[in-house]
Amino acid sequence: MFKQIAGLVATLAMAGIAHAVPVQTLYVTNGDAGRLAMVNGTTVTTANTFVRGYPLAVRNTIWLGDYSASGPDLSREYTLGGAATGNTTAYTAVDSVDGASNGAVNYTLGHAFYGTATVYSANTDWTGMTAMFDVDGSGNGVTGITFDSASNNLWISDEAQMYEYTLGGTLISSFSHAGDRGSLAYEGATDTLWFVANSSDTLRQYSTAGVLLDTVTAPGLASNNWGAEFAQVSNAVPEPGSVALFGLGLLGFAASRRQLAKNKNA
Repeated sequence: MFKQIAGLVATLAMAGIAHAVPVQTLYVTNGDAGRLAMVNGTTVTTANTFVRGYPLAVRNTIWLGDYSASGPDLSREYTLGGAATGNTTAYTAVDSVDGASNGAVNYTLGHAFYGTATVYSANTDWTGMTAMFDVDGSGNGVTGITFDSASNNLWISDEAQMYEYTLGGTLISSFSHAGDRGSLAYEGATDTLWFVANSSDTLRQYSTAGVLLDTVTAPGLASNNWGAEFAQVSNAVPEPGSVALFGLGLLGFAASRRQLAKNKNA
């Protein structure tokens, strides 16, 4: 029994939570059409943005960057409902499509669609672009990036693999996914990764251990989708320490039950 409880505790501490649909609102960009899609469950609504508006960072508002460095390069702010606030700022674009945020710093993949891309950090409005490290997709076009708030690492995707990197550029894990190029978003509420296949209504949910948890269809999503992100929130999954304490409580309860049974039989 003790081994069973310990196994349960380990499983609870390590596994992501599977849901039939995303729990949080998923924001998806198609800069070619100047479109921002908002996915709630499987319902898709859209708003107009601007041509080349791809890399996005979502907090209490959305800052949308410009894909191409062909100028003029402006990032623009939108409400979570997709309405332009009128705030813009000049910055240097780096040919990136997907974006991410840890709440204080933005991240994106410069020179996307090639076998090798460069991870950049930036301010919350995409100013101050700074090269961090290069990533090698082994010949598969690198496009997706997201920030994992549970591990403080970055996840990067190409058309065949997902890679976990530290912010210092060390590759620490990877796994194969179902295929397609697309964008990548980490959902803090479930501690899972959602892959948005380009030109498709399909969303795939993966645990950070590489297990395909669910496949969801969101009618109307299919577009030239290269950017995806959830709003940056605190991780809602119990901390491993909390789960471990819960497990210790179960172990203690089991031990007291066994002692009580012995006393009755004495």
